[in-house]
Amino acid sequence: MVVPSKILVIGALGVVAVALVGMVVGFGHPAPGWQPATGASSDRLSAALPAVHYRDMDGKARGPNRAYTSTLATLVGHGPALMDAVPFDPKLRAEAVARRAARRAYNGAPPIIPHPVDANDVTSCYQCHGEGKVIGPLIAPKISHQRYTNCTQCHAPVVTETPGGSQGLEVKNEFVGVVSGGRGSRAYIGAPPTIPHATSMRENCTSCHGTLGLTGLRSSHPWRVNCTQCHAPSAVLEQARFDDPSPPPWAGETTGK
Repeated sequence: MVVPSKILVIGALGVVAVALVGMVVGFGHPAPGWQPATGASSDRLSAALPAVHYRDMDGKARGPNRAYTSTLATLVGHGPALMDAVPFDPKLRAEAVARRAARRAYNGAPPIIPHPVDANDVTSCYQCHGEGKVIGPLIAPKISHQRYTNCTQCHAPVVTETPGGSQGLEVKNEFVGVVSGGRGSRAYIGAPPTIPHATSMRENCTSCHGTLGLTGLRSSHPWRVNCTQCHAPSAVLEQARFDDPSPPPWAGETTGK
């Protein structure tokens, strides 16, 4: 069935007319709530931070805390001067040895982390322990070994943040480890003492014996940079055994020729 063209024209004109009427009515009666807010809202708008151009966003401090910084690398901490005299005090040395032992599960174990760990990111650890730093009454010693990418793989944090505050974790351990030899022996009176511990993972002697070390363990000559030139490693503690309990595959073979 074919619809006459006049009917199509009349229908199209009707649709256009309805659309025009709707548009006029819409302009004359705006929807409620589209006007900008007034009163208290305008005060908040005036207090808002102005927009920043994209080219000024990088590195630009804004807001009421713009003068605040939490970058650990900017903290300045200095220990004793390199040439300061280090008097020997048996009491301070005993306290340093006891403190060192209290932060290890056993003798020879990696020291624990005695503070909450904010992020398991090696760069955070190196901000203070990369070169060592003094922060108020606290001393962050320099790492005694080469840099690795996962500090908490060996150094376990024993202080955690809880809703009630900091909480310590008790670690029970029956392993003894290698008994400390105390102080190094001397070949003769006045000779440099031997190193009374293994040097594996302790290659950087300034970590404990440098200017940022505990007073009882500090060296009297921290300006000398080659410690093993005078202090020989222990012949007992540095020895390693490579016993193979199983014979090699060819041990019982005979060619017969």
